[in-house]
Amino acid sequence: MALANPTDVAFVPPKPEKPLRFCSAVKQWIAFAEQDSSLVEITRMKGLRMDLRYATFDNVTGHDLYCGVQRAFVRKEAYEKLKKTIRVMEQEFPGAKLVIFDAARPVYAQAALRNTVRGTPYSHYVSSPVKGGLHNFGLALDLSLTDAEGNLLDMGTDFDSFERCAGSVGESEALQSGRLTQQQIDNRNKLRSIMKKAGWVPLGSEWWHFNAFTRDYTYENFEKFGI
Repeated sequence: MALANPTDVAFVPPKPEKPLRFCSAVKQWIAFAEQDSSLVEITRMKGLRMDLRYATFDNVTGHDLYCGVQRAFVRKEAYEKLKKTIRVMEQEFPGAKLVIFDAARPVYAQAALRNTVRGTPYSHYVSSPVKGGLHNFGLALDLSLTDAEGNLLDMGTDFDSFERCAGSVGESEALQSGRLTQQQIDNRNKLRSIMKKAGWVPLGSEWWHFNAFTRDYTYENFEKFGI
């Protein structure tokens, strides 16, 4: 298939020789999340399906960052927007579900992700664990959308793809080159429409990533997790 842009040559981080499971770290994270009154668990929330990729070895780091634990949390402010998202989805796409790839993210997991791209031209794709990305504030979601039969919609790239066409910034070129189809872009726009109507802010480089607030507002009004 033709490439829309030189950056559409997929960057795939090398897998670690000895994949790790961060079982001790995630145990501390879950204990922290359960006790933090600002966080709400969304694991069994109606309208959602869990597919936390960092709870498997099938992710860009090659490590199981969550030791197989498929439990997700968000800050209360994000939870309110997520409830609205589900209401919008039920009205516009009855039977569909949101599939959660990641939600609130502990800082240790952010550091592991950053290490994956450190020293590469793609290091800017992952926020520094020092300042933190919005996942580290509990104010971001990585997710996709299913049809009424439970099948994931085809978005043209996988979650955590480093291709330029993984985001809206590269879609026009990718459509012209044949790298993406109109149906794949339409599927992305379905997800964006649902999320934006509920007040989420899409990330231009990743079809799956949505912030509850802007970065500036988040940094001014919230603190990232200390774990």
